[in-house]
Amino acid sequence: MMKRLLCLVLALAMAFALSASAWAEVEIVEVEDEAAESETGLESTLSDVTLAVKNTLGISDDYTDFYSSYSDDILPQWYLTWSSDTEQLSVTATTDGLVLDVYRWSTSDSYDSFYGFDAAFPSIGQEEARTQAEDWLTRLLDEDETARIDSVRTSLGTDGYYRFSGAILINGLESPVTFSLSIDEDGLISYYRSDEYDPYVGETPGSQSDITQARAAAALADGVELELYYVTDDDGIARLQYVPCGPDMVVDALTGEAVDMDALYASLSAANSSRSTMAYAAADTAEVETEDAGGLTEVELASIANYGEVMSQEELDAALRAIETLGLADGYTLKSCSYSMDNDTGDITASLRYTAELTEDRLFGYSLEEFQEYQSYGYSLTASKYITVNAKTGQITYVYTSYPLYEEDEDAQLDEVTQQAAAEAFLTSAAGEMLGESGLCTLSGYEDKSGYTYARLHNGYFYPENYLYVTVNSATGTVDRYDYVWDDEIEFADSLDIVDKDTAKAAYVDALEVTLGYVAWPIAIEDAEDDAYAVWAEWGYSYVQTLRLAWYFSGVGSIDGIDALTGAPVGEDSGDTGDYTYDDLEGVAQAEMIQALAQAGIGFSGGSFQPDTALTQRDALVLLIQANGSTPSLTDDERLQRQAVNAGFITAGDFDPDKTVTRMDLLTMLIGASRYGDAAELAGVWASGFTDVDEADESLAAIAKALNLIDGDTLRPDDTCTRAEAAEILYRFMSR
Repeated sequence: MMKRLLCLVLALAMAFALSASAWAEVEIVEVEDEAAESETGLESTLSDVTLAVKNTLGISDDYTDFYSSYSDDILPQWYLTWSSDTEQLSVTATTDGLVLDVYRWSTSDSYDSFYGFDAAFPSIGQEEARTQAEDWLTRLLDEDETARIDSVRTSLGTDGYYRFSGAILINGLESPVTFSLSIDEDGLISYYRSDEYDPYVGETPGSQSDITQARAAAALADGVELELYYVTDDDGIARLQYVPCGPDMVVDALTGEAVDMDALYASLSAANSSRSTMAYAAADTAEVETEDAGGLTEVELASIANYGEVMSQEELDAALRAIETLGLADGYTLKSCSYSMDNDTGDITASLRYTAELTEDRLFGYSLEEFQEYQSYGYSLTASKYITVNAKTGQITYVYTSYPLYEEDEDAQLDEVTQQAAAEAFLTSAAGEMLGESGLCTLSGYEDKSGYTYARLHNGYFYPENYLYVTVNSATGTVDRYDYVWDDEIEFADSLDIVDKDTAKAAYVDALEVTLGYVAWPIAIEDAEDDAYAVWAEWGYSYVQTLRLAWYFSGVGSIDGIDALTGAPVGEDSGDTGDYTYDDLEGVAQAEMIQALAQAGIGFSGGSFQPDTALTQRDALVLLIQANGSTPSLTDDERLQRQAVNAGFITAGDFDPDKTVTRMDLLTMLIGASRYGDAAELAGVWASGFTDVDEADESLAAIAKALNLIDGDTLRPDDTCTRAEAAEILYRFMSR
């Protein structure tokens, strides 16, 4: 995708903002003819643009300062900034006055240094915010554009707001242009449209297709390709699946031509490609002096004992140099060797760093001319090779080589057969057992000309999530990179009685929808009929993007493939999306509270809330972590524990996810992590008024009372909390 080269502009656009009081209702102002006639050039244009922006946004005349800048690099744009002692507003607009982005910021906002649990609903309701968002979009979009809100995200906190995002339709049809717009209690916070920095040039065609949907559907179906291999499902089981592997096809709505967009972009990008290199710096190691701290504990001794089994630096170096395909004999010197231990498994990893100075006789296949040029500048050129091994067994787990030059010597390249033989020779020595269960991967997307992927095989089918990957230096035949992913514990499902590919293809096509809309279409600048795109060529682009009317399959991203055993689409249910709806809230006293939390992205997936079910610690942590603005781990208890501890809800030793939680337990987690936590620890200061609270919990109970988390004269601290009660307590806290 094309990227605007306007870093300064981006910095200006994000540096300023728009204050709440700026959105006052103002009278629409028209430019008087006499004033317009008296202005010339940029002055006249700026006057028109400023008035257009003020009319669109309803900006008042209360600002004390105004300044602007203008960019005419590729697409002319104005950057306008209004400010006062307490407010700033930043707007980017086209020379026609179309607003591309808005950001507001109030300098009067007080600084709050508290970073704990501070969840709160926005001061404005979501429905009211949506109404405002829809009104703003009507005012902000061009006359042939409309908006469709696809998602709403709630930012919870004392400065809460709603972020609406979705698609911008052109002439009522889908387009690649998207928007993001945020609303708080004072109105519009920010607005952004995706074509500001990825613009589409040229005229947008009309909305009428000369090609019928049926004809387009047939052409698109012809382009569908599926491959059969194992994919891990949500339960961690590898199942055979037909996975789409074909190109991104569209059908031109005017000509009926089926076009492979991947190939089109690739052909145009080849003329505008650039190369980059990665460099890694290794920290120097130094000996650390330690003081005598007395005797060692049994835990310390047990951990230290692990190091008695490791290979020494000299032993590791000798073992690695014995593997010829690593190429360490070609001038490489060992510079460092460090050890690290996995506390859970006791495994120890050794990381070794080798370097080799480049000379005219040792260029590793790179250009002599480039080497001499860099030498003339006084550069010292060094290749580095990083190797990670299991320090107890010597098994290689990772290799990476970096070179300081870019241009390769084409005449020095070895043939493909020799390079692949070198890759397999290395894998035989480094991962012979895994290689024996693998094969050179022939699936689409694995045709990496710079390396070789050997994917795991089961019953003759690839399982590409387990793989060995090697790249070989095309001149020396030595390994430049190696890594792998392997799971000996993976369970493979039955692979008998699978549906045939034609049946799978029909099911896949049937699950998609043939849609007419606008697509991003690249055009080579040299093929343009006039010199309208000459400015893009001056900036180094080989093509520009336009919008073209086309038919295409929508919904591709939501269908992962077809289950090979059932023939059913996979991926239609994306799991926990954060949009919670429940079928069991009728007659529940806390129903509105539960639904308000759900609207803010806080709740339980599965379609039922189970309001009377006893709350477990896992349930409580899920709700609290969501309210804290994070996504709780539902499958990894270790990660859930880290999330809960880091947020301050529990200590590591208190983690017991299946334990039922009392009402006092929940209040302790919630209030303890909040800004009221320190006050809750003060003894003999606060009186709660509850008749059933122990003296030790009096301060915490008093805060719960003051925050209106609990009604009545009793708290029932030792009663098991239900899910509905937990929702009510959390809702009340967020409504404080």
